[in-house]
Amino acid sequence: MFSQKSVLARLLANENISVQQGNFETAFFDVENRVLGLPLWKEMSADVYDLLVGHEVGHALYTPSIEKIKVKGVPFSYVNVIEDIRIEKKVLNKYPGLVNNFKRGYKELVDIDLFGTKDKDVNEMGFMDRLNIKAKGRDLVDIKFSEEEQPYVDMAMDVETFEDVENVCHELVSWLGQKSEDQDQSEENAMTSDQLQDLIDQLKDEDQTPPQSDEGQSDEDENGEESNDSSSNSEEGDEEGEESSSDAKATETEDELEDEDGEKSIASKGADNPPSDLPEVETDTAQSNNMSDLVDDSCTFLQGMTRQSFELLKSDYKTVLQSRVAHDIKLDGLGYLFDEPEVSYDSFMAETKQVVNLMAKEFEMRKAAFRSSRARTSTKGSLDVNKLHAYKYDDQLFKQVTTLADGKNHGMIMLVDYSGSMYQRMPAVMRQTMALVMFCKRVNIPFEVYGFTSRRTNTSEIKEKLKAASSNLTRFDYDELQLNQLFSNKMSKSDFDLGMRTFYAQMYKLRYLPAMEDFGSTPLNAALLATQYLIQDFMKSNPVHKLNLVTLTDGESDRVYLKYGVDGTTGVSRDYAMNIKGKKVSLSTGWAEGRNNTAKILNAVTGPNVTTANFFICDRRDFKRELYTILPYNYSEQQAARKEMTKNGVWVVEKESGYDRRFIMVDKSASMSGETDDFEIESTATPAQIARAFKKHSGSKKGNRVVTKKFAELVA
Repeated sequence: MFSQKSVLARLLANENISVQQGNFETAFFDVENRVLGLPLWKEMSADVYDLLVGHEVGHALYTPSIEKIKVKGVPFSYVNVIEDIRIEKKVLNKYPGLVNNFKRGYKELVDIDLFGTKDKDVNEMGFMDRLNIKAKGRDLVDIKFSEEEQPYVDMAMDVETFEDVENVCHELVSWLGQKSEDQDQSEENAMTSDQLQDLIDQLKDEDQTPPQSDEGQSDEDENGEESNDSSSNSEEGDEEGEESSSDAKATETEDELEDEDGEKSIASKGADNPPSDLPEVETDTAQSNNMSDLVDDSCTFLQGMTRQSFELLKSDYKTVLQSRVAHDIKLDGLGYLFDEPEVSYDSFMAETKQVVNLMAKEFEMRKAAFRSSRARTSTKGSLDVNKLHAYKYDDQLFKQVTTLADGKNHGMIMLVDYSGSMYQRMPAVMRQTMALVMFCKRVNIPFEVYGFTSRRTNTSEIKEKLKAASSNLTRFDYDELQLNQLFSNKMSKSDFDLGMRTFYAQMYKLRYLPAMEDFGSTPLNAALLATQYLIQDFMKSNPVHKLNLVTLTDGESDRVYLKYGVDGTTGVSRDYAMNIKGKKVSLSTGWAEGRNNTAKILNAVTGPNVTTANFFICDRRDFKRELYTILPYNYSEQQAARKEMTKNGVWVVEKESGYDRRFIMVDKSASMSGETDDFEIESTATPAQIARAFKKHSGSKKGNRVVTKKFAELVA
């Protein structure tokens, strides 16, 4: 889905914006860097995805820079609500096909209570909240506005330019601020009325006091009159003083509120800070808070390998050949001497040619069988006059045309493991690789061969470029990958011959390989991530119908590691998710998940027209481990696999670890290199010894035949 929405976003935005999915709480658009970010939510339907993409594309098309969108004297939440109204209206006018997606998407978001309106009467909420819900829900929500509020609603809905947004925001701030002041004053007056009522009740109580006798009251009355007079004067003076003080404070407050032009700052467009007594947009705050709960925190989202990173990690065959030549010159200058190969290059090529011819024969036979099985003979057409004489006993009187199905165009990409554990097995793997290359040349199918290892000489400059290529987001750690192109059908005859000879010579000086081809770890997963671009480029330059991807390894890939970026989490989750060619791939760092991770990545980078095979070169101990891993607790099938290995020198496994077919071989027990056990006997050998030697010699040839037949059957 992500790949489709990425293309959709670019088409809608009318520019090649960068679309990224990451550990974000919400969708966003960086108007400065032209980056659209999409979150990884727990549940996100296609309508919600379209809503997010359409909304952010609206920002891409119509929203000015982030600095210009800040309006002085207006809370950002107010600006955000009005600006969202404007850009959504414009993007829906431009792309009316999104209208229903927006409606359904916002309905889903309201249903999951993204805006905090559940169990609340929306019509009892503040004006900005009702305006926000009305703008997003449209006719799906019944929102009521008073006669006083309706003009401001119409004003907000009619915005066309960002200047309109600014003007509406200032009008709303002025109006809502004044309403807030009036409400505060009403509350204050209401308190004064209560106090007045208490005073009236008190006076009523005093009037009901029974009259006292007149004895001894004359002096008190006189004193009381004097006292009342003085208190009256005092109260009168206090009232005048309070009145004058209030007038002074009011005058002072008004002076503070007024600016140079005589306008009050609450409506001033030049005010830096918005009034503190403005109502909060609760729905906007709830949206920000609730989005963090929607993020899928069960896993950490990793960026896969970008095209820019792939180009940084790959070296073409010319660079590899130059490195070999320079390295050999350096070794000769240091005085390193190497023994002559046990088998010369020419002898090896002659022996391997026999097996390659056998494999090519199998391949061509299966291609012919494919065409014949799909042959179609027409029973209609013009009369065949040469058959009219046989009309009495043969009813096939029309000219028949047999149409053969077009043969498929094949291609092959090979990945060779240069891990440290391959040291003892590398000669067998290299011979296997050369046999496959010769086979491709023999049947004239395009091919490319890559060796992969960990780059020990990776510079900080390259690592910084890799970091920038992923926009500094949390990503799969592939920094140490070194991907070397060893062979290609596009090599000139001289380059191909040099490549084959130097590759063969390396079998006898594995301790002294060039730095870029030196043994390292097993970044098979990283190499498979790069393979998606190898396949894309290969298919563009070669009209291939069926592509074969072959890996030659001796073990599982390195574990999945990540590089934290600006969107990184604390890393508490041991589960990861990664987008590969538009597919969400779930990965795990569990100790037993290595094989499953590789299978998932392999299936994601390949397609329906790609056949996958694995040549697993191992020793007896590794064979037992594979046996118990592939066939756990299945004694009968384990015994059958052991017999197959003993008989043919290879155990062929179907549909395992993400591959269509795996060839599990114990070192030199079977191969396609043409190398067989020598038929050597002593002059004094007994008939039994001669029989055993012949059986051993014939058995090695039989193993070669099994492998070549099974492989040709797969690739054809």
